[in-house]
Amino acid sequence: MSLGLRTVSQWLVLITVLAACTKADKLPGAPAILAIAAGNTSAIVSFAEPIYSGQSRISTYVAQCRAEGEVLSARGQRSPLEVFGLSNGVSYACSVTASNAAGTGADSTAISVTPKPNATHSLAAEYRQAAWSRDVSVTFPDECTMTVWPSERPNHTVNPFYLMPVVTQKTKGISTVVGVTRVSAMQLELRPFSGSSAQEPIQLNICPSKSPTPTAVNAGAIGVLISGSTLFGAAEISGHRATTLKDNTSYSWKTSDGRTVMAQFIDSCNGHPTPVSAGNSYHYHGLSDCVSALVDHQHGPSHLIGVALDGFPIYGDKDMSGKTIVPSRLDSCNGIFSATPEFPQGVYHYILPFGVKERNASMRCYGGVISRKQLALAESSGFCYAPLALDPALSNEKMTMRK
Repeated sequence: MSLGLRTVSQWLVLITVLAACTKADKLPGAPAILAIAAGNTSAIVSFAEPIYSGQSRISTYVAQCRAEGEVLSARGQRSPLEVFGLSNGVSYACSVTASNAAGTGADSTAISVTPKPNATHSLAAEYRQAAWSRDVSVTFPDECTMTVWPSERPNHTVNPFYLMPVVTQKTKGISTVVGVTRVSAMQLELRPFSGSSAQEPIQLNICPSKSPTPTAVNAGAIGVLISGSTLFGAAEISGHRATTLKDNTSYSWKTSDGRTVMAQFIDSCNGHPTPVSAGNSYHYHGLSDCVSALVDHQHGPSHLIGVALDGFPIYGDKDMSGKTIVPSRLDSCNGIFSATPEFPQGVYHYILPFGVKERNASMRCYGGVISRKQLALAESSGFCYAPLALDPALSNEKMTMRK
């Protein structure tokens, strides 16, 4: 018996429908959310397994929380799942899916949750008493929030001139370049340090919680120190092999009255300004004696010198007995849980080791929970290196100091 074209088409449609049904039949059903608890920058999602698991064992559950411009998730093999990195005070819609060998099944019904900090875990009392520079404005809107307005310049001596990455070039074939950094070969020009005209406030969650996985530090500010200036990561250029302390170089010239003046890329306080186009704000790339000397005494323990963006405190490298904490005792983020003068019961905190010029000269990651929004805001607030491509036609011109 022959089949007409119409009959063949009907068979093809039927086969397609049956195949689709078969695939759907292999997938697990939707889990059911039993409860959802608001954590500190997190949500704890408890759920029941699907009534139907599909034609193979469920291997993974994924909890996903959505807000405007954000999608964060956590995966595991059982309930509950905690989704980290959420922003406190923001409402998220959270759902759960189950997956087996055939794929991922349907989403559960979404439930809303708004993360909030727990004031019983506040570090506010000690942060209030920290030796903040008088030029720094520090406020505490509540026990879990600290807002810091960095000062235009730190409360210690800075150099009148610095070597800064070149962000613009002179026209008519005249270059402003007076040298290059030692390792990364960034072109540098001589500029006076004026300090920025305004600083953006930094808001910190000071009821921090440890994250199950660390988060790489952003470009720009990763913490604020008691001197009034910010802390950056160890590297001048994100992902570059050169750390800033290894990249240092200097340039000398004579003034009209015969005096020799020297400018550096990074000064003796392990700090320097960002380029003028990035605000000309002073920051550090590691432990600064100029900052630790404000609160520490010879042979004594390190005291609180700053707060990281994830809310945990920052210290120098001396323990309660005044002995050096070697980097091998620290975790991948330069963190450690131990007693400090401000927290004798012990606290997770970051250590800036003395004399180190490698990537652990500064924090390499955040050990605490930090939201993507906060990272993006910090990264957009400033940079160290030249953001614009330099004109290669100028690279072979005679280098002259800008008068």
